[in-house]
Amino acid sequence: MQRCDAIKFLRIAALPVISILIGVPASVSARAQANPSSAPAAPAPPVPLQTYTAQDQSASAGVPDGWKVASASGTNIEMAGPQGEFVGLGEGFIAHDGPFQLGQTGPDGSNMSMPYSAKLTDKLTMVLQQRAALSRNPTPQIKFVYAAPLQSLPAGFQCGVFVIAVSGVATPGDALGIFCSLPQDRLQFYKNFLSFGSAPTAIAAKDAPTVAAILKSYQIPSAWLQKKFAPFTAPAAASPVQGPGTAAEVQMYLNAMQSQQRVIDHGATCADAGMLGPSNLRTAAECGYLSPSF
Repeated sequence: MQRCDAIKFLRIAALPVISILIGVPASVSARAQANPSSAPAAPAPPVPLQTYTAQDQSASAGVPDGWKVASASGTNIEMAGPQGEFVGLGEGFIAHDGPFQLGQTGPDGSNMSMPYSAKLTDKLTMVLQQRAALSRNPTPQIKFVYAAPLQSLPAGFQCGVFVIAVSGVATPGDALGIFCSLPQDRLQFYKNFLSFGSAPTAIAAKDAPTVAAILKSYQIPSAWLQKKFAPFTAPAAASPVQGPGTAAEVQMYLNAMQSQQRVIDHGATCADAGMLGPSNLRTAAECGYLSPSF
């Protein structure tokens, strides 16, 4: 399949991916209803998955036939497909607020230094490039095909869904997923979490439903999620707990992921824009045609 066909598929897939990631049915936008020829095709049959649970009980996910789990612990599950596909669920990256230096880890055991004030798309790009550098792989070049923020999250949380094209590597590919950046703690460390699936460009369109099904199947017990969100730096002895990780914040995060109709509507508008072209300047700006939207 030609690269343009794969990108077109991923643009069209952006709306169902958003709804899949937050766990509610996708709605059909008014614009798509008004243009029957642009409406998405009937849903494909469910992708059969076999549930896999990490030995430490920190997470579970569905594994397609022919795929292999490479590692699973501490809420992170990694698996690979038979044709070069890869899915990483719950990958964590500890950053310290500061200038980004590719390949250089941050202070006190953190994975990297990265400006906390950077927009989310830039943070994601830096995380993906640092991830490659620490594994001694070529630096990937990231092009955003689609990006949309999630809203109604706890204060200081930033999350967004994305579709990207990756080049500059041995096998160029396309990827989709969700990325979150949490608030800073008292020493300016902050956590970032990434769940994504990628496939070589030639098969990305065919594999997108499988990747989306795996992402949808990913589950983390609430106690592990609270631990995952806890600040990197322990609070001072005489101070109340600071930063994300309280039960109320975890529940707010879960609620936002499960019932965010505004994000679905925003995704519908942007998916239409991806298929048909933005209808006005505001849509062009909000959907990333003038700049990435998160």
